[in-house]
Amino acid sequence: MKKWHLWLAASIGLVVIAGMMIREFDLDALSKIHLSPQFFLGVGIAVLLFAIQNLMYTLRFRYLSQRKLSLSQSFRINVLCEFTSAVTPSAVGGSGLAFVYLNREGMTMGRSIFTMFAALLADEAFLAISCCVLYLCVPSELLFCTASDTGAIVSSEWLKGGIHVVFLISTLIVTAWTAILYVLLLHRPQILGWVLKACCKIPGLRRFRPKIERFSNDMTLASQEAKLEGSRFWLRLMGYTSIAWLARFAIVAAILFAFQCQGDMLIAWCRQWVMWMISILSPTPGGSGVAELMFRLYYADYLPDASVAILAAMLWRAIFYYPFLIMGTVVLPKWIGKRL
Repeated sequence: MKKWHLWLAASIGLVVIAGMMIREFDLDALSKIHLSPQFFLGVGIAVLLFAIQNLMYTLRFRYLSQRKLSLSQSFRINVLCEFTSAVTPSAVGGSGLAFVYLNREGMTMGRSIFTMFAALLADEAFLAISCCVLYLCVPSELLFCTASDTGAIVSSEWLKGGIHVVFLISTLIVTAWTAILYVLLLHRPQILGWVLKACCKIPGLRRFRPKIERFSNDMTLASQEAKLEGSRFWLRLMGYTSIAWLARFAIVAAILFAFQCQGDMLIAWCRQWVMWMISILSPTPGGSGVAELMFRLYYADYLPDASVAILAAMLWRAIFYYPFLIMGTVVLPKWIGKRL
């Protein structure tokens, strides 16, 4: 991982926040922040939710490895996956390299690929199902509402409609991807091998054919392992996954509580799904820039003014995003060094 990737991931969000502060920040807003017990309680709850999220992901990796990985190994893999997500576009994600990390930790390639696809399937299934439920159960005027003062930037109705459309597109993409993963993992693992082998007929790619054939065989083994698992296995996997995502999305509610927000906390929590689905389409590392801007647009009505919303966005990202950049820069070099 090159250093400029880290600087890019960290700087985009900071540049967006700096731009919002130059445009809208008022030093008098600092007087509206009360360092009361409620503030520290809210921040403490946010940190606790962040810990729960990572504990669930760690336990999930250990569970998928059939407990062959220790808790420390599972945590390390989780950090590496989250770090990869933080420095690559959201659409790429970090789970795509999970099989490499798992294989380097001593797991067979077949089990590593199974673990990667099972984790991906669980994540995408949770997002697809929960987004559909939210869309059907939460009124659109609440789910897609933006701050009332966004009209100074762009038409609020136009913005709301755009968010609505992007959310639906992202949900359709995730739902389709979930179906593809389900078919590849449990029914037709050879399809991916056929496609990749066809690509290897292109001049310049033929040298990869032996590796593709090995990958295809490993996919078949992964599918066989998946078919051996019963419904209890998949329910427990979805349990770990659901708790992790619910904790991740609840962090913003804790931050709003810390700033003594005004508004329905349940709706604020539900809007996290919309923000996440929009950030999926962001070309920036870890959704940097888009996440901060969406927070400002989506939660300004919950806070005293725009300046406080910017500070809340900074604290939100500082708790659930930047720690992975720090942990990743510590874990990755040591992990690579031990395996060279």
